Amino acid sequence: MGVFGSCIDKTPDDSANQQPCRTMVFTATFCPKRTDRFLLAQSIGVPTNPADTPFVLPPPNLVSCYEHQDDTMTHSLSDFLDLTPADACSQWKRIGLRSWPLRGKRQEPFLPLEVLLCYGLFFLVNPHSFGGGNIDKVPQQVTELAGAFKRSAGSILSKMLNLDGSRKNCAAFEPELFGVLAAHPDQFASLYFRIIAAGVQQLGEDAVPHFLYSHRTDHYHLLLGQDELGEHELGLALVEAEDNRRMLEVEKGLDEISTVRIIQQRARLGQHRFARDVLRNYDYTCAFCGFSPKHMPGHKLLLASHVKPWRDSNNKERLDPRNGIAACPLHDSAFDTGLITVNGGLRIHRSATLIQSVNKDVRANDYFGDAAISQTLQIPQPALAPKSHYLKWHKDRIFQGP
Repeated sequence: MGVFGSCIDKTPDDSANQQPCRTMVFTATFCPKRTDRFLLAQSIGVPTNPADTPFVLPPPNLVSCYEHQDDTMTHSLSDFLDLTPADACSQWKRIGLRSWPLRGKRQEPFLPLEVLLCYGLFFLVNPHSFGGGNIDKVPQQVTELAGAFKRSAGSILSKMLNLDGSRKNCAAFEPELFGVLAAHPDQFASLYFRIIAAGVQQLGEDAVPHFLYSHRTDHYHLLLGQDELGEHELGLALVEAEDNRRMLEVEKGLDEISTVRIIQQRARLGQHRFARDVLRNYDYTCAFCGFSPKHMPGHKLLLASHVKPWRDSNNKERLDPRNGIAACPLHDSAFDTGLITVNGGLRIHRSATLIQSVNKDVRANDYFGDAAISQTLQIPQPALAPKSHYLKWHKDRIFQGP
């Protein structure tokens, strides 16, 4: 982990790229055992010796209630989008002085930098995959961020569910912010670095989780696998989320442009995580020819393709990495259009059209002949092979051969 600059460094003014700000209010969400409402006021001074401690998990006697959320706070979009290095420093100081909340006590309100980092977790984590039964299995990035904020992992996931607008008790401001950040990925990357730099300055490297970009030119904020989400697929996502979209418009007062952006961003983030998991599973290597552009990231030389296409899959199948194969663009296209397929024994088959072309065209043979394509799908150990029912679906519905 490196220091990306001081919290007092001057940063280019991004105000020209900001959207008009309007004040919104966080509504309160309370643990069912507590019904009283109050605004938690804090008066925080500047510590003379900032904490410099590694991540720690909450002791067993401290709060772990999944429903505990922040109390009512008033924020405008500018509090997030125009967060300055000084703002970030001040907020990290407050976090550094924070104690773990005792059981039954309400957690402190989320500060803007905490909300922004929770948004960053969407690139890595699907919050819908975890709940009371498997909360102990959340990825390391969630527990580290929770430890840095002195919150439970459940509270981090709850904030994410509020941000993506999937919970009825979210504040209207939260999904709106989600949509704005989705529309401005470069701005979010800049904010992320600003927050991390301020945290390192105030609390030390060991106390600040740096879980996204490795450096400022990283391509991580450019979502993976988006070529598969065309107009039809994104339209289908809107149809499937019609009830949620209506809730956001009627109950939260968001406009149509905002709700479309929110729903489509949820689909894009899911596809991004799917593609990431598939590429990792195949060790960033084409399963058909063995091409491995590991040292050339960000150039779309390796793709993650659904075996059963996104548009024909349910939500679980869309996110299942065992419904995916990593392939170079040439063989990815051949697989998607049915020129090649894979049977349940992982043997690769060519369509009659492709076989004829290989026999007649030396260039086609160079790319699709026996010397170019393996006899069976190349799956590195200990990677997981595609599930047989996905392969059967592809062979029966897409493959153009016998």
